[in-house]
Amino acid sequence: MLRQLSILTVLLLLSGCFGLGGNDTSLSPVPNPSPSTSPSVEPSASPAPSPSAPHAATAEEAAKAIMTALQQQDLEALTSYIHPEKGLLFSPYAHIETDNAMTFHAGELPTLEDPKVYEWGSFDGSGEPISLSFGDYYKKFIYDQNFAEAEAIGHNKVLGQGNTLVNIQDVFQGSTFFDYHFSGFDPEYSGMDWESLILVLEQQDGTWYISAIVHSQWTI
Repeated sequence: MLRQLSILTVLLLLSGCFGLGGNDTSLSPVPNPSPSTSPSVEPSASPAPSPSAPHAATAEEAAKAIMTALQQQDLEALTSYIHPEKGLLFSPYAHIETDNAMTFHAGELPTLEDPKVYEWGSFDGSGEPISLSFGDYYKKFIYDQNFAEAEAIGHNKVLGQGNTLVNIQDVFQGSTFFDYHFSGFDPEYSGMDWESLILVLEQQDGTWYISAIVHSQWTI
């Protein structure tokens, strides 16, 4: 009897130590944490760089860039060169009539498709008002010839002379100008059909800007 009790006692001790027949959960695996559902933070995009201001090392470089813009009808490029204080003056003839000349500041330049009619001065000879849209003025008094391929270019020198008093340096004192000149087109006119497009440039804070575009031709 004592032997049976001893065996039973050993069995009870073993079941307590190893959890035989019990529901011990102390060794149950710990579940892995579920993946986070919060969105990942994307790095903020860098702001688009603003268009850089035009910069030409010399007046010659600025004039060339502006003439290319005129040839390509790239008004955005032209606008970037407009003088920030004086704006851009347009004169149909070499004698600038400051009271009548149209001046546009950057951001005000009309498009070539703008139907609005402006008064640009008076026609030589007749004295009739030059009433044209910007697109029509562009074709008649800005780029009516391929001035980017001009026959000659005068730096601070007027190459076409007629009966008009050229007053560019009086109106824009201290400026630099480039005269893109054709001496004539039809031999029958003996050079009286010459034309020029004059770009008037001024420097401010180390940057060259255009202050005036002057069309020049033989006048009565």
